Parts: sequence; structure tokens; C-alpha cells
Amino acid sequence: MTPSPEQVLKVTALTRLIKSQLEENFSRIWVQGEVSNLRKQSSGHLYFSLKDAGSQLPCALFARDAARQSFELEDGMEVLILGDISVFEPYGRYQMIAKVAIQSGEGRLQMEFEHLKRKLAAEGLFESGRKKPLPALPRRIAVITSPTGAAVRDFLRILRRRDYRGEVVIFPAKVQGKGAAEEVATMLQHASASAGFDLVVITRGGGSIEDLWTFNEESLTRAVAACPLPVISAIGHEIDTVLTDYAADRRAETPSGAAELISSLFLEALARYEDAGRDLLARIDSYLKDNRSSLRDLDARMRIIAPERQMQHYGMQLDDLENSLCRKLSRRINAEQQTIHQLGQRIIEQHPKTRIGMAGQHLANFSRRLERSVWWTQVQKQETLNALRRRLDNGSLQATLKRGYAVIQRPDGQIIDRASLAQKEPELKAFFHDGEVRLKTDQ
Repeated sequence: MTPSPEQVLKVTALTRLIKSQLEENFSRIWVQGEVSNLRKQSSGHLYFSLKDAGSQLPCALFARDAARQSFELEDGMEVLILGDISVFEPYGRYQMIAKVAIQSGEGRLQMEFEHLKRKLAAEGLFESGRKKPLPALPRRIAVITSPTGAAVRDFLRILRRRDYRGEVVIFPAKVQGKGAAEEVATMLQHASASAGFDLVVITRGGGSIEDLWTFNEESLTRAVAACPLPVISAIGHEIDTVLTDYAADRRAETPSGAAELISSLFLEALARYEDAGRDLLARIDSYLKDNRSSLRDLDARMRIIAPERQMQHYGMQLDDLENSLCRKLSRRINAEQQTIHQLGQRIIEQHPKTRIGMAGQHLANFSRRLERSVWWTQVQKQETLNALRRRLDNGSLQATLKRGYAVIQRPDGQIIDRASLAQKEPELKAFFHDGEVRLKTDQ
């Protein structure tokens, strides 16, 4: 158990021997793993561990090589590292000196996603100003999805549960794999060209970034942005985000969320219409109440100026005019008689034949004037009398009935002047200007 001096190695010598063996046999190798414990030095050097489920590998990426990478390393990132295995002699620790880092799997796709997102955003495809408002009452919806997937079943189930009353048309398309983006874009064109659609929904269930990559394709993203119809993008779960979400007019976190959004818009619009209907009915009721009040006022005024009273009033006026006419005629006749008598006396007193003749001529003139005066007075009074008779006729009950009014009576002849009384009677009579009609009420 006692070695000879030549068999004993110094620590440094052993470390150098191991280093030479490792560097000779493990040069320019690729290693895949997850970045952890990343440290960035002020010098620009990066130190981190590359790990998998069973082990860890210390790594160093020096500043010059780090500056040439197309992305920045982050903890948790899955990468492929090209480099050399070396040993750090002061600590006797082996490590990988990285030269090139490449994102692997989801990392590469995520980098491509961010690159395409920045490109399309710079073109203005994601700006809020170009997004179209969703219809408040979508009557016909085009849904582009896999017809056998769970997403469309959840979408339809939520719509049925929330009492959506429109029409849903499924445009079947692949939502994953080769050619899926082109197929979805084709269905989008068909839906846009079809008549009668108010809204387009593009949806599928959740999955990995590879599963959802169809909806990150540039061609499909541009087709969504150019669609003339409003588009809802409902792809994956709440944490999933794809480029069609940014290009669409509205993003829904899930297919169920899209259905809830659509049905909420529908229910809100329906509630507004119902509120408007109730408001209209209230306005109509208020209008009818105001008019009923006006009708009652008019009815009260009609009772005050009833036709019978008008006829009595005009009859009394006619009697007064007749009496006045008789008095005036009597006074006129008496006056003329007095004048004749005075002339006769003068004739008798003066007696000459000439004067008698002149007196006779005067008498004749006065007689004619008297006749004309009497006739003219009678004409004027007759015209006044006729005008009053026409006014009486126009204000009569028969004339009122001819203008479209009717008198409602019970079978025993009692007049019904209120709707509440009419509703209590099973049968009524309506008198018009040309006859009567029997009425039956709705009780």
C-alpha cells in the first residue's frame, strides 16, 4: 500500500492530464438542455448550467461569442449548445466552453413567433384603429374549426345555454398540421363571400405551441386582418396567444369565452330592445291618459254647451228679434200715420187743388218709401233669421252625429258616457245619424 514516488501524481498534474483527455475527446460537440442559474458578468461573459432531468453541466459563453448570438439566453430556455469540454484547473471542475447557442423545440418557435409579430405589427396589422366593431345582434355566425373537436362542442353548448337565437354555420377545416393554415384561410374566404353572415369565429382547443402554430402562420394572419367581416379569434386556453388573436377584431381566451362574448352582446341588445319596448308602452300609456283627460274636459264642455241649450238660447234670441221687429214696425207705421194725418190736415187747411195734388204725390212717395223700408227690413231680418237657423242646424244633435260621433246607450236607453260603464254591459246600442247598431262588449 506504499506507492513509489513515480506512481504519485500531483493534483495539478492529474488535473492537467484529465483536461487534456477531455479536450481531446470532447471537442465541438452538441449538447441539449435547459438553461439554469444564468449569471451575466459586467465583462459580457455568461455563466450558466445546462441541465436535464438527471444531471447538470456547467457552461461558459464568453463575451465575444455571446455578442454573436441572435437571442438572449434566459433561465428555463431549452437550447442546443455547440462547444468544447474543458477543465478549470484552479477548482478541478470541468465545464463546457460554448461557441454557439440555438433555441430548440418551442424556443425556436417562440423566437419565430416574436420576429413575425414585430414584423406584422410594424406594418400596422394589429392597430386598434383598423379593428371592426362586433355586431350587437349577430343573426348568422360562420364558425371555422374542426367539426369533431371539443372546441366547437363547447362553443355550441354555451350558446344554447345562454339562449342564443341566431344561426351558426360550421365551416370545417383542419386546425393542426401541414396545410391547416391554407385550409382555414380558404374557409375564411368562403365565409366572407357567402351572403348573410354577420360574424366569423375561428376557434380550436388548447395545445402546445407546435399544435397551435397553424394560427401563427403569416398567410393566415394576413387573411384574418383582411377579412371584411368582423372576426373573433378563440384559440387554445387563456394563456395561449397566437398571431390571429392580434389580427382579429376581438380575441376570446377560449372557445367558450367566444360563445359567452357573442351571447352577451346578443342578450345586452335584447335587453335594450325590451327596455325600449317598455319605454314605448309607458309613453303610449301616458299619451292615452293625457288624451283621456282631454276627452273628459271636452265632454264636460259639451255638457255645458249642449245642443238643446244652444237651441233654447237661439230660440230666445229669435223671439227677442221678432218682438223688436214688431215694435219697430209698429212705431214706423204709427209715425207714418201721424205724418199722413198731418198732411191731410194741411191739405184740408190749404184746400187748393194744386196743394191737394202735391199732397197726394207726397203721400204716394211716402207710401212707396214705407213699402221699400218695410220690405228691406223684412229681407234683412229674414237673412238674419236664416243665418241663425243654419247655426242652430249645425249645432244640432243630428249634425253632430253626421260628423262621426255616436251616442252609446244601454238597452234600457240610459246613455253611457264612460268606458268603465261600457265594460260592465254585455250589450250596448250605438246611435248614428242614419240609424242604430247593437254592440257586444268584450268582458
